[in-house]
Amino acid sequence: MKEFEFIVNEKYCGYSIRDFLKSNGVSKEILVKLKKGLFINQKPLLNINDKVEIGDKIKMVLPKDRVNPYINAVKGDLQVLFEDEYFLAVNKKRGVLTHSSRGNSSISLEELVCGYFLPKEFTFRAVNRLDRDTEGVVLIAKDEYSASLLAKEIASGNFKKYYSAVVVGVPKKEHFYIDAPIKRESPNGMRRVVSLDGKPAKTECVLEERLGEKSRLKILLHTGRTHQIRVHLSHVGLPLYADSLYGERVDGESYYLVANCIEFTHPFTKEKVVISVK
Repeated sequence: MKEFEFIVNEKYCGYSIRDFLKSNGVSKEILVKLKKGLFINQKPLLNINDKVEIGDKIKMVLPKDRVNPYINAVKGDLQVLFEDEYFLAVNKKRGVLTHSSRGNSSISLEELVCGYFLPKEFTFRAVNRLDRDTEGVVLIAKDEYSASLLAKEIASGNFKKYYSAVVVGVPKKEHFYIDAPIKRESPNGMRRVVSLDGKPAKTECVLEERLGEKSRLKILLHTGRTHQIRVHLSHVGLPLYADSLYGERVDGESYYLVANCIEFTHPFTKEKVVISVK
């Protein structure tokens, strides 16, 4: 179990405890689980709708995570890029699934991270997830509250994700944006397409290097739709090299797409965190 303490300042005086906690990033899902895990001024909280006063100390004790019994914790090769009390960042290799899935026998990043924490049990919460053939930085929250706070960072656009990609062709501009909505092509299909009735999606691209008939781009995601980079680049005639789903298959090769850097403001220390992999 993990504890967090909040001190009420003038801004929140008169709030209900429920609204005070929500204002501090505690999600509805967490509040539902907090039956005996709330205390005010060292006393068990009896009514979450009570009003708070300046100087009140609210302690939140998260319940023990329910560990997925179908996940096998595996000790293996895991490159740790960053770790503190709240988060772990690792370098996911190409060909590794972020989450475990039925019918897949290969070891997932989820299993490797759970193995990293052995003999302790661990619940895997990836803040960002990468496709199987995309490598790079994956950030994992160590508890539900930390995950909730970063979800707000992502929603507000303050969580930045940078990628490097090799595409077929050379862009006409060295710096350009692709602002085009994306949706699933068919209800049960994997492939996504640009469509007016899709969800908003925006990708920023900068030409880094010309590689003959190919190019290396630096990419910043302003939204996080599934397959967004691959769909958007294909849409503007610059598909990832060797992307068999959105471009052309190249025997014996897979596309090059690396999530090489993330930036965010740490929700607890308030410091800027930059995590990168070469």
